[in-house]
Amino acid sequence: MKKNVIYIVGISILSLAFMFSYLQESKADEKPQILTEEEQKELVEFNNFLFKEGGFFSSVGEELSKAGYNYQSFGTIYSMDDIRIYVIVPNNEVITVEKQAEITNIYQDTVSKHNLNWEAFMIEVVNEIE
Repeated sequence: MKKNVIYIVGISILSLAFMFSYLQESKADEKPQILTEEEQKELVEFNNFLFKEGGFFSSVGEELSKAGYNYQSFGTIYSMDDIRIYVIVPNNEVITVEKQAEITNIYQDTVSKHNLNWEAFMIEVVNEIE
Protein backbone atom coordinates (compact mmCIF):
# COMPACT_ATOMS: atom_id res chain seq x y z
CA MET A 1 0.00 0.00 0.00
CA LYS A 2 2.77 2.41 0.96
CA LYS A 3 4.61 1.67 -2.30
CA ASN A 4 1.47 2.55 -4.28
CA VAL A 5 1.18 5.92 -2.55
CA ILE A 6 4.83 6.71 -3.22
CA TYR A 7 4.42 5.63 -6.83
CA ILE A 8 1.32 7.82 -7.32
CA VAL A 9 2.95 10.83 -5.65
CA GLY A 10 6.06 10.36 -7.81
CA ILE A 11 4.05 10.21 -11.01
CA SER A 12 2.07 13.31 -9.98
CA ILE A 13 5.23 15.30 -9.31
CA LEU A 14 6.81 14.23 -12.60
CA SER A 15 3.62 15.09 -14.48
CA LEU A 16 3.47 18.56 -12.93
CA ALA A 17 7.15 19.16 -13.68
CA PHE A 18 6.66 18.07 -17.29
CA MET A 19 3.60 20.29 -17.76
CA PHE A 20 5.39 23.27 -16.20
CA SER A 21 8.47 22.85 -18.41
CA TYR A 22 6.28 22.33 -21.49
CA LEU A 23 4.36 25.53 -20.80
CA GLN A 24 7.57 27.46 -20.17
CA GLU A 25 9.06 26.24 -23.47
CA SER A 26 5.95 27.07 -25.47
CA LYS A 27 5.83 30.59 -24.04
CA ALA A 28 9.61 31.18 -24.25
CA ASP A 29 9.46 32.35 -27.86
CA GLU A 30 6.72 34.85 -27.14
CA LYS A 31 7.34 38.32 -25.81
CA PRO A 32 6.34 38.36 -22.13
CA GLN A 33 3.27 40.40 -21.40
CA ILE A 34 3.41 42.58 -18.32
CA LEU A 35 0.02 43.21 -16.80
CA THR A 36 -0.90 46.44 -15.09
CA GLU A 37 -2.21 46.28 -11.54
CA GLU A 38 -5.75 46.81 -12.87
CA GLU A 39 -5.36 43.97 -15.40
CA GLN A 40 -3.97 41.67 -12.71
CA LYS A 41 -6.97 42.41 -10.49
CA GLU A 42 -9.39 41.73 -13.37
CA LEU A 43 -7.63 38.46 -14.17
CA VAL A 44 -7.82 37.32 -10.53
CA GLU A 45 -11.54 38.15 -10.41
CA PHE A 46 -12.09 36.34 -13.71
CA ASN A 47 -10.17 33.32 -12.42
CA ASN A 48 -12.28 33.29 -9.24
CA PHE A 49 -15.45 33.48 -11.35
CA LEU A 50 -14.37 30.49 -13.42
CA PHE A 51 -13.45 28.29 -10.46
CA LYS A 52 -16.08 29.20 -7.86
CA GLU A 53 -18.83 26.76 -6.88
CA GLY A 54 -21.48 26.97 -9.57
CA GLY A 55 -19.00 28.74 -11.84
CA PHE A 56 -17.85 27.77 -15.30
CA PHE A 57 -15.64 24.77 -14.47
CA SER A 58 -18.10 23.42 -11.93
CA SER A 59 -20.92 23.63 -14.49
CA VAL A 60 -18.83 22.02 -17.22
CA GLY A 61 -17.92 19.16 -14.87
CA GLU A 62 -21.58 18.54 -14.09
CA GLU A 63 -22.56 18.58 -17.78
CA LEU A 64 -19.72 16.23 -18.74
CA SER A 65 -20.77 13.83 -15.95
CA LYS A 66 -24.39 13.92 -17.11
CA ALA A 67 -23.20 13.00 -20.60
CA GLY A 68 -21.23 10.06 -19.15
CA TYR A 69 -17.76 11.58 -19.35
CA ASN A 70 -15.60 11.37 -16.25
CA TYR A 71 -12.35 12.71 -17.62
CA GLN A 72 -9.65 14.85 -16.12
CA SER A 73 -9.07 18.27 -17.53
CA PHE A 74 -6.09 20.56 -17.42
CA GLY A 75 -6.31 24.21 -18.21
CA THR A 76 -4.20 27.29 -18.36
CA ILE A 77 -5.51 30.83 -18.29
CA TYR A 78 -3.01 33.13 -19.98
CA SER A 79 -5.48 36.01 -20.18
CA MET A 80 -9.22 36.55 -20.37
CA ASP A 81 -8.86 36.08 -24.13
CA ASP A 82 -6.57 33.02 -24.03
CA ILE A 83 -7.91 30.04 -22.10
CA ARG A 84 -6.55 26.63 -23.08
CA ILE A 85 -8.25 23.49 -21.83
CA TYR A 86 -7.14 19.92 -22.41
CA VAL A 87 -9.69 17.18 -21.70
CA ILE A 88 -7.61 14.10 -20.95
CA VAL A 89 -9.14 10.72 -21.72
CA PRO A 90 -7.53 7.39 -20.75
CA ASN A 91 -4.86 6.14 -23.16
CA ASN A 92 -6.87 3.00 -23.93
CA GLU A 93 -9.84 5.04 -25.13
CA VAL A 94 -10.22 6.08 -28.76
CA ILE A 95 -10.99 9.75 -29.36
CA THR A 96 -13.54 9.80 -32.14
CA VAL A 97 -14.62 12.87 -34.07
CA GLU A 98 -18.09 12.47 -32.54
CA LYS A 99 -16.73 12.31 -28.98
CA GLN A 100 -14.56 15.35 -29.58
CA ALA A 101 -17.52 17.27 -31.04
CA GLU A 102 -19.82 16.32 -28.15
CA ILE A 103 -17.29 17.40 -25.51
CA THR A 104 -16.60 20.65 -27.39
CA ASN A 105 -20.35 21.31 -27.63
CA ILE A 106 -20.71 20.84 -23.87
CA TYR A 107 -17.97 23.43 -23.32
CA GLN A 108 -19.48 25.76 -25.91
CA ASP A 109 -22.95 25.55 -24.30
CA THR A 110 -21.48 26.24 -20.87
CA VAL A 111 -19.49 29.20 -22.21
CA SER A 112 -22.71 30.59 -23.65
CA LYS A 113 -24.64 30.07 -20.39
CA HIS A 114 -21.97 31.99 -18.47
CA ASN A 115 -21.83 34.81 -21.04
CA LEU A 116 -18.18 34.20 -21.86
CA ASN A 117 -16.34 34.72 -25.14
CA TRP A 118 -16.14 31.37 -26.96
CA GLU A 119 -13.25 32.63 -29.10
CA ALA A 120 -11.11 32.91 -25.95
CA PHE A 121 -11.26 29.15 -25.43
CA MET A 122 -9.14 26.48 -27.05
CA ILE A 123 -10.48 23.02 -26.19
CA GLU A 124 -8.51 19.89 -27.06
CA VAL A 125 -9.51 16.31 -26.29
CA VAL A 126 -6.32 14.30 -25.90
CA ASN A 127 -5.03 11.01 -24.51
CA GLU A 128 -2.13 12.87 -22.93
CA ILE A 129 -0.69 16.35 -22.98
CA GLU A 130 1.84 16.45 -25.77
